[in-house]
Amino acid sequence: MEKILIIDDNDCIRAMLKFLLNEYEVLEAKDGETGLATLKKEKEIKLVITDYQLPGIDGLEIIKWLKVHRPEMAIVLISACTKIIVGAKKLEIEHAFPKPFQDTDHVLKEINRIMGR
Repeated sequence: MEKILIIDDNDCIRAMLKFLLNEYEVLEAKDGETGLATLKKEKEIKLVITDYQLPGIDGLEIIKWLKVHRPEMAIVLISACTKIIVGAKKLEIEHAFPKPFQDTDHVLKEINRIMGR
């Protein structure tokens, strides 16, 4: 089963995404430090869904680390700040969703597409 890591400090967002992505093995991290440790340990993660604003290490630092150490990794940026979502292309992030999610079916469809399903 393909692994997806969700990094978000909001328990409800993580729980909703985990429920939505029930056909995948979903790993969770509530902060950037835990997320980064998980990425270093779990080599089979195919997709990271990360919030931009996290306690400690933020989503931008996670993305920078991924670009250097795991450049093949698919990344989805999520944020309640629409300016961040609009600016995702500048971060070389192709996939970004605003929180709260307006259409969970669209989110699932896009994640399935990213994962090659």
